[in-house]
Amino acid sequence: MKERIDPNTIAKPLGPYCHVTKVTAKQLVFVAGQIPIDKDGNIVGLNSDAKTRHFQTIDLAAQVRQTMLNVKAALEAAGASLEDIVRLDTYVVAFAQNEYKTVGMKAKHEVLAGARASGATIFVSALMQPEVLVEISAIAAID
Repeated sequence: MKERIDPNTIAKPLGPYCHVTKVTAKQLVFVAGQIPIDKDGNIVGLNSDAKTRHFQTIDLAAQVRQTMLNVKAALEAAGASLEDIVRLDTYVVAFAQNEYKTVGMKAKHEVLAGARASGATIFVSALMQPEVLVEISAIAAID
């Protein structure tokens, strides 16, 4: 059982998340940090120059969407769903902070489709691969 709590002694959440998630569960599912890689191992959201094959721009919304789809697939493989998420942590490369606040959060919540969880968004100097701007990890509770 999951109870989402937003105490009236704390300001309302700034986005579609909750301040507290109280959980009684039979199983917990921990999803490792997911990045925007498709099932074939290609990094999603890279727009490259056809002549040089060097990427020139990175589509943050596409990266966030793919990352969330990877989280969803991992949860489903464990018998859970997005509704079962009790903690969702998002790591974003700091230079993409403003873009994340506009298009990245929108893409994330499109995939979440109304599911709410406690969590954090952390802006970092870099992630493991330089073309990757976002990494998302999750914890889910299955009743």
